[in-house]
Amino acid sequence: MPKIASRPLRVYIADDSQPVVEMLTELINEPGKVEIVGIGATESAAIESIRQLQPDVVVLDLQLKVGSGANVIRAVRASPELASVILVVTSNHTSPQMRAGCLELGADDFFDKVKEIGALTARITQLAAERSSRG
Repeated sequence: MPKIASRPLRVYIADDSQPVVEMLTELINEPGKVEIVGIGATESAAIESIRQLQPDVVVLDLQLKVGSGANVIRAVRASPELASVILVVTSNHTSPQMRAGCLELGADDFFDKVKEIGALTARITQLAAERSSRG
């Protein structure tokens, strides 16, 4: 029996910086493996889109145009139907307290938007590989 091709890892980007969105899209979008399913710049747009799209992964900036990434984490973690969504936080504010606070709220990962972009990209690639190996 032929193996059924797995669907790509579906990623939603919540960030209010267009250059960052473009850079992330360029770095992590990989046809057949990683698909960007949506982009939002505000807390309410992100929460609504995540509920509708049900992505596998959300790359989430803490400081959005309106609202906060922390509130997006709270909303996603409060929804049982979104329990499997992986929340990857990116920020320029990377104090140990900020990192710990996000992880306590329910984020799965936390990356410095500037210094750890390679690690963020590697994490998305790893998640995509895990998805494809599950078939």
